[in-house]
Amino acid sequence: MQYVMLRETGAAAGEIVPYFTVLLPDGTPAFRIIGEKNPFTGKLALVDCSGRERGRVLRVGTPLLSCHTVWQAGRKRAVITRNLAAPRRPYRFYGVPWKTRGDCFSGSFDVVDARGAVIMTHGRGWYCGRACVCVEARHREDVVCLLIAAVVDSTPGAPSSFQAKLPGLAGPV
Repeated sequence: MQYVMLRETGAAAGEIVPYFTVLLPDGTPAFRIIGEKNPFTGKLALVDCSGRERGRVLRVGTPLLSCHTVWQAGRKRAVITRNLAAPRRPYRFYGVPWKTRGDCFSGSFDVVDARGAVIMTHGRGWYCGRACVCVEARHREDVVCLLIAAVVDSTPGAPSSFQAKLPGLAGPV
C-alpha cells in the first residue's frame, strides 16, 4: 500500500501534538499521527479517520539516542533503537528480523527482512506543492511501517538536520 505523510503545522491541543496527516495517493485521508513529547519520553499514536487507535510508539531517550517500542493491536511488534551518531545504521530493529538498507539520513531507505525482501520503502517527495514523506508498505505491515516512518521523521528537523552537526559526517543539510 502506498501512503503520503504530510507534516502537520497546527498547534498542540493541550498535551496532544499533531505530527502527520497520512493520505492515500489519491488524496483520501487514511490516518493521523499524533503524540505527546517531552525531552526524555514520548508517545506517538496512529489513529484512523474514525479516531480509533491502530498502533502506537513509546519512546524513551533523547532525540539523538532513544529506544522506541512499536505496539499494534495490544501487542509489541518491534523495538527500534535510534543512535544518530552511528553513521551507517542509525536505526536498528529488535523483535523482528528487519534492517534498513539505504541512507536514513537523507530519508531514502528501505526496510528489508532477513532474506532481503522489501517490507517498506521510505522516501522524500512533493505532494501538492508541499514536502512530504512517501511510504510504500508490504501488505499487512502498513501500520508498523507507518509507525517506523513516524519514528524516523518525527525527530525535530528530521534526521538529515543532524548530519551536519555530527563529527565525521558530511553531506547536505
